[in-house]
Amino acid sequence: MKWFQSNPKDERVEQAKNQIYRELYIVVAVLCFLSIIIKQFVNVAVYSSITAEIAILLITSLYYMVRGWQLDIFSAEREMHDRRSRIPMTAKNFIYAGIGGVAISLYFGMRSAVLYAEGTGQTIYYFFLVAAGCLMIYIPLLIGLAFLVEVFTKSRHAE
Repeated sequence: MKWFQSNPKDERVEQAKNQIYRELYIVVAVLCFLSIIIKQFVNVAVYSSITAEIAILLITSLYYMVRGWQLDIFSAEREMHDRRSRIPMTAKNFIYAGIGGVAISLYFGMRSAVLYAEGTGQTIYYFFLVAAGCLMIYIPLLIGLAFLVEVFTKSRHAE
């Protein structure tokens, strides 16, 4: 029956989120327009066909993080989450960062095994080699990013 209960939401946080989404829509529309213009006039190479979309994803994510930090949404969301959940938001962010690091490592391991290996033995070797290398890179990187976000949101909340 817990599925049918609605969680209480802070109206101030919801209004601030909606304000960010409205602003974000304009940013995405402008970036898509620029992407169309760039693809019309620039010679497109193999990876340049996805560069604009990756830039759109990164810029909109960074914009949401900066605006959320400025409007103090993240600390308010953390307070609301910690009131109703047994696992604190900080622990969940670190768990999600670790899971993201494992997922990225498995993706790159599979990609390199499929694209570059010849034969079963080399496929297994490439998968484990690349996956282990990526685990050593991406798990600390993503946990470090989660730690930085935690530090920034706590510093903003303390002000």
